[in-house]
Amino acid sequence: MALIGKIRKNMWLVIVLLAVALAGFIIMDMTNASSRGSFGSRTTIGEVAGEKIDYMDFQKAESALYSGSGDVYGRRNSLWNYFVENAIMDKISSSTGIGVGTDELNELEFGTNLSPLVQSFYRNPQTGQVDRNQLNEIKKAIDEGTVSNPEFAARFNELRKQIIKTQKQTKLSNMVSKAIYTPTWLAETMDKINNETASIEYVKIPFESVADTEVKVTDEDYAAFIKENAVKYTNTEEVRNIAYIAYDVKPTLEDSLKIKESMKTLASGFAAATNDSLFASTNNGFYSNAYSKKDELQGKLKDTITSLSVGQVYGPYIDNNTYLVAKLIGKKVIADSASASHILRSVTNGDPLQLAAAKKYIDSLRTAIDNGSVSFSIAATNNSQDPGSAQKGGDLGTFGPGAMVPQFNDAVFNGKDGGMYTVTTEVGVHLIKVNKLTYKNNELKYKVAYLAQPIIPSEATQNAIEDKVMGLLEKTKTLDDLNKLGTGDVKVEVAGGLKKNDFTVGTLGSGQTSRDIIRWAYEDDTDAGDVSPTLYTYTDDANYVDSKHVIAALKSVDKPGLATVESLKSQIEGQVKNKKKAEIIKSKISGTDLNSIASSFGLTVANADNVNFGMATIGDSGQEPAVVGKIFTSNPGTTTAPLVGKSGVFVAKLVSKTPPSTEGGAFGQKMQLTQATRMQVNYKLMEALKKANKVEDNRFTFF
Repeated sequence: MALIGKIRKNMWLVIVLLAVALAGFIIMDMTNASSRGSFGSRTTIGEVAGEKIDYMDFQKAESALYSGSGDVYGRRNSLWNYFVENAIMDKISSSTGIGVGTDELNELEFGTNLSPLVQSFYRNPQTGQVDRNQLNEIKKAIDEGTVSNPEFAARFNELRKQIIKTQKQTKLSNMVSKAIYTPTWLAETMDKINNETASIEYVKIPFESVADTEVKVTDEDYAAFIKENAVKYTNTEEVRNIAYIAYDVKPTLEDSLKIKESMKTLASGFAAATNDSLFASTNNGFYSNAYSKKDELQGKLKDTITSLSVGQVYGPYIDNNTYLVAKLIGKKVIADSASASHILRSVTNGDPLQLAAAKKYIDSLRTAIDNGSVSFSIAATNNSQDPGSAQKGGDLGTFGPGAMVPQFNDAVFNGKDGGMYTVTTEVGVHLIKVNKLTYKNNELKYKVAYLAQPIIPSEATQNAIEDKVMGLLEKTKTLDDLNKLGTGDVKVEVAGGLKKNDFTVGTLGSGQTSRDIIRWAYEDDTDAGDVSPTLYTYTDDANYVDSKHVIAALKSVDKPGLATVESLKSQIEGQVKNKKKAEIIKSKISGTDLNSIASSFGLTVANADNVNFGMATIGDSGQEPAVVGKIFTSNPGTTTAPLVGKSGVFVAKLVSKTPPSTEGGAFGQKMQLTQATRMQVNYKLMEALKKANKVEDNRFTFF
């Protein structure tokens, strides 16, 4: 990235600045320590009902469970919820006696009734099944006290805490859900509502029939909509609204031509290469053993592949902003699908002793099957370590090319009906039996290797764009200055309703840079109208280049209460426009004759039978509860006034209503309502407990 290049050139300056900053931090820490209290208070990331959540514990759990993988802010949010819920459950456990015993915990971690958390952490991605071999090894190490890896110990300890918390929460939810009861009067009422049906005739004029250019929406329209939906759009905490301009960092024509020339040079080497997979992998390419149909290929290659000879190179050509060079590796007729069975002997982490033992085991099974001592299915049931297929005699069902890992795929689709083949994959050694290869036609399929180079901006281009935007930033001191930059294709965008712990900013997406913008907006010395002095740079993580530079300003601050237009405008724009479109549509409707109304909009009258009051759907329009409710309250034979729904404006006539059957319906409704409510307990109960227990969230001060 351009910024990294500049830092490298001025490393001496970075070292000096770091030294000065560190000295200042130490002095500030010494002078302010007395006012901040003890060390413990400075590491408190939150508090739940008086119980502190320590940042060091939070950080330790994050490091142990995630090891830097995944969406950092998503996982931190999930971890925060765990700490809050765990604190609440600890408080409830001490007063109710809810707990998890040793035998119960052992069952959740290693038994037949595994915790969902264990199933998630120890699922084999190849088989989709829990890796029992790994779990057994873990249990053995714990039981024998031979756990020597501190990272593993920390991870399993944090996982165990979450298992215990989840099990306690499950018990509490079960206790509450068992107490839920649906009274008979409610069941009878809901039975009538859910089973009463109607036949209707209707005309639906969709919102799309009015062009956006016909609609003028004012801030007063937005404000009125927010007020009408005050329950939904009331802030319980302070939010901030950020205005920003994003300048994309795009490659120049010169950048593109330079990349193309380098790909031409590589294409010559690719054509002469004898090891195509090695050449591709070492030159930013990719290689697959799978064969593809012509129509499954992408871009220009699809139209050229039939004219290529095996070993011939095509390109460079552009597909999806990337220069590609393709080499035809092979072409032949292969099966469109296959059914196969297998016997797996697992190998952990490629252990050579296990691998040798697995191969020997598979060889002995194959000998027994070949001489007729045992059938393949019985051998699979009794010996395969793939629990998903073993119980089905090793049967894997039917699958297409590329569905299995490469070694497995090649053995099957290069094999023949009834053939048996031994292959080794990352999960172990397989004995495969090809049950049937199915050919829909004799269409040729192609195996292709590729070289790829994305068309990205050069360092010089990145530097030039960064310098240009930095120059604009230096002249942009106020929100008015920012708004003046919004001309032509450069638009000022607004991200509204941002909370202090959010990490996503409008169309900029989520991540550290978005988080930095939000943190700046919440700093004590940031006021509405201020422009951040920082140029925020978003990067293309796949290609390690700058993707856009952002100038950001704090547009406004909303205190708790009814949300402002600025904070919601981008979210509710479509709904407010549809409301205005509905007014236009209604003004064009006259009379009550459905055929006449339909004709005036170039539509036809539609019919819908068995319209259910409870389901509230009309034809293919989806759920329209307000419309269905009005129809059911009208008299048969009468035409409703224009009704504004979710997808358009409706005019309808109730033809007839069919009341629900009264035979035993209420009992079924009672069971359904009770079950439906019980299913919501786990989530809603915890949300209610969070509101009942005072939660102080200080995450903003840490990240």
